[in-house]
Amino acid sequence: MRRVIASIMAAGLLLAACAGGEDAAVETGLSSTSGGGESTTDESRGAAPDDGSELRVDLDVTDGRDIIRRARLDLHAAETRTAFEEIIAEVESVGGFVANAEVFPTDDEDQQPRITMVLRVPADQLRETMTAIKASVDEVVAESQVAEDVTEQVIDLEARLTNLQALETELRALLQEVRQQEGSDPEKILRVFNELSSVRGQIEQLQAQLNHLEDLTTMATLEVGLTRTPSAVPIVDQPWAPGEVARDAVRNLVTGLQGAADWVINFALYAVPMLLVTLGPLVVIAVIVYRRWFRRQPEAATPAEA
Repeated sequence: MRRVIASIMAAGLLLAACAGGEDAAVETGLSSTSGGGESTTDESRGAAPDDGSELRVDLDVTDGRDIIRRARLDLHAAETRTAFEEIIAEVESVGGFVANAEVFPTDDEDQQPRITMVLRVPADQLRETMTAIKASVDEVVAESQVAEDVTEQVIDLEARLTNLQALETELRALLQEVRQQEGSDPEKILRVFNELSSVRGQIEQLQAQLNHLEDLTTMATLEVGLTRTPSAVPIVDQPWAPGEVARDAVRNLVTGLQGAADWVINFALYAVPMLLVTLGPLVVIAVIVYRRWFRRQPEAATPAEA
């Protein structure tokens, strides 16, 4: 029995040691750099050369490192719908996919909409995909890339996962041993089972974090913004229609006259009766008081003159 209790206490201490590093768990995202370990972030933005040549912003992928890569392209195209379809075809051809796309509606179907999209492409195909996308449009307005090193975070998570898996194996063996003892105490079995369940939950949490990091490092994120080329935008979107302007003016005039007539009707049928009901008694009382006061004035002055 002492051996069982000692084994449970040892498992509890090992579990506490593994859980002590939980506060240092690394949360990773596409818009921030977390601090579970040292991380490096390199960012550079392309600027248009004087000779109008193609923009180039390239960050080399380091072998043996876990790198989260993100990039953005702001593009101009004469036919944004066509460019959108070509970009989708290019991304799918390298094994990527469209994570999100938004087409902003326009008043006229003939106009070219503004389009934004979020693409996921294999990290080793990011440079080639960006080059092909830039070649399919009229102009590259802006280009940027970001590389985030999460190698130490991955190593830390893997080490903690290995320790927890070893602890889980020991707890399973201990649980089997306690169950096989004659007259085993159900409370001791429950304590071991609870410890085992806690370890299994931590293992699944660490595994989920590792899977998330693996997805971010394997597939790069590329944001693309498509707008119509300014030179392709007509000076006047719609021809001048004086007839429609005149109809709008007459419509506004009729609406204004209707509003004025509505105000007069409301004033005559609502405001005037309300004034009579609320102010009428006060006016009558004021007239009566005024008359009585003036009648007393001559009566008071007559004895004085006599």
